[in-house]
Amino acid sequence: MSAAEKARIASFRSRDAARLFIAGRLLCRSIIGRMVGCAPQALTISLTPHGRPYLPDHADIDFNLSHTKDRVALAVCRGGRVGIDIEQPDRLSETEALEIMPLILCERELDDIQRQAPEQRHKAFLSYWVRKEAVLKCRGRGFLDDPRDIALGPADTTANMSKRSFYEANFIRSGSCRSENAPNFLWAVAASQMLSEPIWQQHRDIGA
Repeated sequence: MSAAEKARIASFRSRDAARLFIAGRLLCRSIIGRMVGCAPQALTISLTPHGRPYLPDHADIDFNLSHTKDRVALAVCRGGRVGIDIEQPDRLSETEALEIMPLILCERELDDIQRQAPEQRHKAFLSYWVRKEAVLKCRGRGFLDDPRDIALGPADTTANMSKRSFYEANFIRSGSCRSENAPNFLWAVAASQMLSEPIWQQHRDIGA
């Protein structure tokens, strides 16, 4: 860990949050270090002014991290930007989801939720949530940008709703994952270029 990363770890009040940060950095250094042919500890990870990690010595490689409870996910992309979000289905209650829907979804998406059967609305909203967050993280500013200015298209792309905010589409893949002895979660990966189905690899030893 760098001095800045150690300072970040020391700033966490929650032990679980610190462990997830450490796991994410270890995952980055292990996987990306192997990709570029350098020792994990030699990999330089910097932060943009908006707090997004990047590789100053490898401009052709972009990466992004997400976590939910005890699970950390890393997305890596060559030649473009990438964002990832993973969420557990029980992260938000139905009441909480109803309260924040108007803050996340554009009018068209809200109408789509209302057309769903009542028992499907919570799941449909979480699907929107995970995809939108992946897009916002891909674009580099996260929720500093208004998610209502992005409309999710029917063909795994985004459309810009506000010219002042964004000028390009993103390509999205999403789904759900479950594994033995671990809770299932929803995932979405967004990229600035055409995106094939992600290749998943599990690394059980990182969290240890």
